[in-house]
Amino acid sequence: MIAAQIAVQPQSVQRSMASLEDHLTELATDFVSNVVETAQSNLDHGIKRFYAAAPANSDGLQLADDWAGPVAGPSLIEKHFGINRSTLHRWHKRGDCIALNAKTSKKPVFPLKQFLDGRPIDGLAEVITVFGDQRAAWQWLIAANTELDNGAPIDLLIEGEQDRVIELARRYQS
Repeated sequence: MIAAQIAVQPQSVQRSMASLEDHLTELATDFVSNVVETAQSNLDHGIKRFYAAAPANSDGLQLADDWAGPVAGPSLIEKHFGINRSTLHRWHKRGDCIALNAKTSKKPVFPLKQFLDGRPIDGLAEVITVFGDQRAAWQWLIAANTELDNGAPIDLLIEGEQDRVIELARRYQS
């Protein structure tokens, strides 16, 4: 992309770039640092503010890509968030985090909003236990809840209100 932008500049600009030769390393380092910083802030912002709605009807096959918000496979999570695939697998097996089937991957994907500081959100395992099904738990967690002024229970978990969310989940299931 950068080369393409340079290539479309007028010849006079391209010739003047030769004078930057001594500064290219510094300029490139600054540029990459800015791109990485912007990408990380956009990712963090997108994960914190994503809105996803649970499927309106369960008649047709709907996979996580369609409704669950930002999701990623174990390799991507390991690469970008530093959570080992073996750790994800262990958390999933123990019921500490949620994995869903997706059409973009043969393997289950993990909704990103369930992780805070490199770990599953406190209280998530209890909600999964209440529902007995990870998909149902995630659908409930991201759905607007009238008892929360149409807020989503996942947002309360993120804010640290585990007891309130677990009690809501129990009432919902009874």
